[in-house]
Amino acid sequence: MRPRHIALTIFALTIALATAAHAAAPPQTITHAVVVSITPPWDTIDPGVAECVVSAVDYAESKGYAVIVELDTYGGWLDSAFQIGDRFLNARVPIIVFVSGGKALSAGTMISLPAHVLAISPTSIIGAMQPVLYDPTTGAYQPTNESKIIMPVLQKATLYAEERGRNVTAVKEFITKNLVLTGNQAVKYGVADLEATGLSDLLTKLDGLEVNTSGGTYVLHIEGVEEYSCGVRSRFISLLANPLVNSVLMTIGVLGTLFAVITGRFHALPITVALLLLGLVGAGFSPSLISAALILVGALLLAIELFVTPGFGVLGFTGIFMIAAGIALIPTATPSTMAPPPGYVESVRAIALGIALALGAFFSFMIYKVLEAKRRPPVPYDIAGKRGVAASDIAPGGKGFVKVEGEYWVATSEEPIREGDEVVVIARKNHIIVVRKASDAGGG
Repeated sequence: MRPRHIALTIFALTIALATAAHAAAPPQTITHAVVVSITPPWDTIDPGVAECVVSAVDYAESKGYAVIVELDTYGGWLDSAFQIGDRFLNARVPIIVFVSGGKALSAGTMISLPAHVLAISPTSIIGAMQPVLYDPTTGAYQPTNESKIIMPVLQKATLYAEERGRNVTAVKEFITKNLVLTGNQAVKYGVADLEATGLSDLLTKLDGLEVNTSGGTYVLHIEGVEEYSCGVRSRFISLLANPLVNSVLMTIGVLGTLFAVITGRFHALPITVALLLLGLVGAGFSPSLISAALILVGALLLAIELFVTPGFGVLGFTGIFMIAAGIALIPTATPSTMAPPPGYVESVRAIALGIALALGAFFSFMIYKVLEAKRRPPVPYDIAGKRGVAASDIAPGGKGFVKVEGEYWVATSEEPIREGDEVVVIARKNHIIVVRKASDAGGG
């Protein structure tokens, strides 16, 4: 046998033994689960919710926990549904979707299909996946049969269903015929895996279930659950993605900016630009880029307020607002090459928010003091009776200069005064003061 053949034979035997060893490896037991909720008021599947759910799966994989997604939604963004669905499909730990709140429609159905286990309550419904187009100006929803939209949705849903052994025919009718199934029907027709009346009932029925994932085979024996809380960034993105909030921000931002430029009221531009930038987040722009823009522009406005313009006003408040909003949108994930310690990003966020709040409190206090001073009645400055020093000789009836409380005045006197004599102001006539020697004033 040639050396090359011997090497190939050894390689093939090694692969075969490794495969056999992997197949013979006993399944791992999972005793804990992370619970993440897509339920009211955060029930729209949008970029913020997608970021939160993906983060929950990442956390569960790092801990070796299962993921339970409680679902009660009418749907949401198609891109966000694909992002969540793809993450579920490739998860290394078991993903259990539980339609617990009555409905998982449209995008909610899409993210349910790639779950390793799909549970549904008897009173819930699932389906109705026909894509719709949303008009932000009118708030109207228009169903679409455009093939460029329908076909990608159909293929992605079919892929998810085939990978998890679900009823492909029913899934296709979810999209083409807006089919809707009850919990009992979903289990009967092979779309869902089991029914459960609540979380405790779900955990009971999952006990002992064997699940195959890309990370291996697991046996579920969940004894403890941990609620996963979405971060400030993901909730802020969800708020900005709300159609009503986004429409208001974009309308005020665009029209306000145009009005400020046309009328020359440039002092309003910082506010309108801030609202426009926040509106762009809800319109689908990268939150990370908007975060950087908000922080940079906010810092510039704050610097102008502190070092260029007098007083404290619109620029300072807008700068603080933009910096705080930018900090809230800072990405929660960091590049893996940095290897930051646990809680690094949250610590940075807390410090930055603390600085922003401290600056806000400082500016608020200063503005309060300025307004308080403006409300006080004006107190006229009375120079009569003040003492000073003659800065030049003053002849009787003539004029010279005296220094009173650090200021030089043109003065006149009825008696001769020599330079350096101490004087007392008797009266003021416009910009000229009348003085006399301090010894005469003291002697009466």
